[in-house]
Amino acid sequence: MIIAPDYRGHRIEINATAVKAADRWNAEVRIRGHAVNAKPHVEIVTCHKLTANHAERVGEMWARRWIDLRAKEGLYG
Repeated sequence: MIIAPDYRGHRIEINATAVKAADRWNAEVRIRGHAVNAKPHVEIVTCHKLTANHAERVGEMWARRWIDLRAKEGLYG
């Protein structure tokens, strides 16, 4: 599990999830604003990486890009 406690006012949590019937990993990403009752945005990032650590790193990069794009468009945060 990777936790980025403060990325541009958001908390990012990433968990690796095993792919059934394969020795591969995907990442479950939760992005939450710092508001007290903020509902998290949850995505499964399909990356089919060989290790859980690699899948979590891909999920972290995806989450940071997601936040950056929303901030640039004025949609999130």
